[in-house]
Amino acid sequence: SVVEAEVEVDETDIPLVQIGQKATVTIDAIDGKTFPGRVTEIGNSPIQATGQTAGQRTATNFKVVVTLDAGAPEIRPGFTCTADISTASRTGAVAVPIQALTVRELEYDAAGKVVPKVRPAPASRWSFGAPAAPACPPVPTELPVGHTRKEEEGVFVIRDGKAQFVLVTVGIAGERYFEVLTGLKAGDRVITGPFESVRNLFDGDQVRENATPPATP
Repeated sequence: SVVEAEVEVDETDIPLVQIGQKATVTIDAIDGKTFPGRVTEIGNSPIQATGQTAGQRTATNFKVVVTLDAGAPEIRPGFTCTADISTASRTGAVAVPIQALTVRELEYDAAGKVVPKVRPAPASRWSFGAPAAPACPPVPTELPVGHTRKEEEGVFVIRDGKAQFVLVTVGIAGERYFEVLTGLKAGDRVITGPFESVRNLFDGDQVRENATPPATP
C-alpha cells in the first residue's frame, strides 16, 4: 500500500532538499507515466561506494526517500527510477535562459568601477614582399596601481543595437532558466546561443535581434 523510491542526490544539492518537498518519480519500466510524491527521508551520511580502489575519487551522494502519493499495480520492487525534486518555486520572477549566463574577468579601478573592455582591433594583413609590419605593443599583464581583477557572472543585453555585459545575481536554477534577482528587469533583451558564441562577445559588438519571440519559462 506504500511505495517508496530511493534516489541518490549529489552532495552539492543535498542542502536544498527538505522533508515534505514535492517530487515527481519516473520509473524506467513504466514508459509515459509519472508518479507524484513527497520527500520523507534524507540520509545524514553519504552512501559508501563499493569496489573503490585506493586514491580513486568518486561522487559523494546521499540517499533520499520519496514516498509516492499513490501506488500502482504495475510497480514492482527493484525497479530503477529517477526523481525530480522541487526545492523552491517563485511566481512572477525575472528569468533568463541558462545559455545566456556567462563569466567574465572584469577589471576594477581604484574607485571600484568597471574598466570597459572592448574587442581588440584585428591584426593588419601583410602580403608577401610588403614592408615588415610594425611591432604590436605588448599587452600589459600587470594592472595599474589600485586596479583589481575579478570573475563575475552576467549576461549580454541588447542596447542600441549593441551588446552590453550586465552583472546579475541568480536565484533559483531550473532545468532551462535561471531566476535573476538583480541586474535585469522584465523586458530586457538578452543574448543567448551556443556557449562559444556568448563567451566570445565583447561590449560594443554589433548585434542583430532575432524576431522570433522567446519561449515562456
